[in-house]
Amino acid sequence: MVQVYINYNGISISSVEKQDAKYVQQWFNNKNAMICYGIDDYVGTNEFNEIFLEYYISETEIFLKIIKDNNLIGIFRGRIEFKDESRIWISYFALDSVYLRSCDENYLLEQILKYFSNNYGINNFLVGISDVDKKTLKLLENNGFYTIRTSSDFNTGTNTIIMKRKI
Repeated sequence: MVQVYINYNGISISSVEKQDAKYVQQWFNNKNAMICYGIDDYVGTNEFNEIFLEYYISETEIFLKIIKDNNLIGIFRGRIEFKDESRIWISYFALDSVYLRSCDENYLLEQILKYFSNNYGINNFLVGISDVDKKTLKLLENNGFYTIRTSSDFNTGTNTIIMKRKI
């Protein structure tokens, strides 16, 4: 579990704690008005508990809640890989649609990436996303991500695009 605390423009971005888990799960499952990449399906209690436990006991897992005016408005999840070039694989980033219209998603994602660059020396960020998710692809491109690889899924006829950003 990587401990994070970012305060940006009245928005708090911090690590999900045990007491937050149920609320975060409920919020995530009510994602009809959000942009989201990563997990697309409803997450049941057992599955969420496994995700949370994996994060909670690992030194390299990241699970952040994004709070504004005491309301959960988003989550970020990822994993740090320490290799020749340390990097973070972003599992998902979800944000209430209200904040998408104000361009806060660009600033929030930027603050998270800069935090890990400044505090952990991690400058490489990767994410895999379906090529049909045009809105999220645009968000990533607006945040300096670029395509490094495309993998075809012959069963669904879609492609998974691996994108990278180096700070």
